[in-house]
Amino acid sequence: MMTGLKICALWSALLVAAIAQDKEGLVDGVVAVVNDRVITYSDVLAYIQPFLPNLRRDYSGAELRERLRQAQHDALNDLIDRALILDEFKTKGYTLPESAPDQYINDLISREYNGDRTTFLKTLEAQGLTLAKYREQVRDRIIVQAMQNRQRERNIVISPYKIESYYREHPDRFRVDDQIKLRLIFIKRASPAAPDTNAPPADLRRQLADEILAKLDQGESFESLARAYSDGKEGKDGGDWGWIRRDVLRKELNEIAFQLKPKEHSRVIETAEGYYILQVDEVKPAYVKPLAEVRDEIERVLLQEQHAKMQQEWINALRAKAYIRLY
Repeated sequence: MMTGLKICALWSALLVAAIAQDKEGLVDGVVAVVNDRVITYSDVLAYIQPFLPNLRRDYSGAELRERLRQAQHDALNDLIDRALILDEFKTKGYTLPESAPDQYINDLISREYNGDRTTFLKTLEAQGLTLAKYREQVRDRIIVQAMQNRQRERNIVISPYKIESYYREHPDRFRVDDQIKLRLIFIKRASPAAPDTNAPPADLRRQLADEILAKLDQGESFESLARAYSDGKEGKDGGDWGWIRRDVLRKELNEIAFQLKPKEHSRVIETAEGYYILQVDEVKPAYVKPLAEVRDEIERVLLQEQHAKMQQEWINALRAKAYIRLY
């Protein structure tokens, strides 16, 4: 077994290689043995390679290093689990048709490379893979997926009691926030930097907003006035914003909109970009969906949770009877 110093050195080398995108500079070594299968540091690096661009884009410095360490840790566990599943497939005496990997590859070439096998092979070469090695990877992937699917196909019955208990214990999950059916008129301010020669000055724009409000107060149609005067893109639709929740509007508009009663309009609301008048057509108060409406949804959630639990128990059982040595 490697000393702790060597372990740290190799993991550090892997971390540096991941950050620098330099696999050639990595001194490889064994990180784990699972039964008679060997997992190397380059295996771990190859496993996390697809995720590296996003990690390097979203993080930097110490946080990037920590994210990479976690990715390496997760990758090693996944590779150990994969090795255990492949051994279980062999132990159980299962077989995979030899044509399965080839069919997968042919479908991939047809779908992703427009049937151009030469381009596909060049892509593999750029990734440091031979066709034989890639075929082996595909075979292992198919086997692991098939074995996992066998576990998921085990019959699970979710009792009505469990569904009802979940519903009582997670009321927020089924809560629907209050909503309003909103219409809006927007009169844009004139821009000092680039004045609109066809538009009235700023003080006349406020005057226009006040005149629209007066017409609304006198009973004129909000929809018609929005079509005639609103600068918003919804103007042609009578200012219709449809049903919205509280997280849609900016704060100063939201506070006023959700205080309005059905068929009630606001006063003129002045903002940095212009003047708003709001009208609420209808209101839907917040409520919790009834159990009958969400029963199927809860059953799906509980099935997923139970499948995940059974998958983990299966993996734990495979680990318990396997020889696993970390280096």
